[in-house]
Amino acid sequence: MHTQDFIQEMKERLMEERRTLSGEAVESSAFPDYGRSEEENATEVADYEALKATNSAVTERITEIDAALERIKKQTYGVTEDGAEIPEGRLRANPAATTVIS
Repeated sequence: MHTQDFIQEMKERLMEERRTLSGEAVESSAFPDYGRSEEENATEVADYEALKATNSAVTERITEIDAALERIKKQTYGVTEDGAEIPEGRLRANPAATTVIS
């Protein structure tokens, strides 16, 4: 089993990543306004679509982080659904990991 110190370290990393991502999600939600020409409008749409995709990825990651924090709270962190322990190295690489890589 993972030590309480390790789990606390992962919790702090998850909370910090969540704070960072929460700011990015808000910042990327505005539709850009570059001007009124056809080229500027096309660029606005392309940039907005890219921002929307980024925002979607950020939102998905926040959901993963929230789930990991919930597992910490329930004392099921670091274990797969099948009960296998997730290696410390895997959790250091991705503190929200839920699976073991073979």
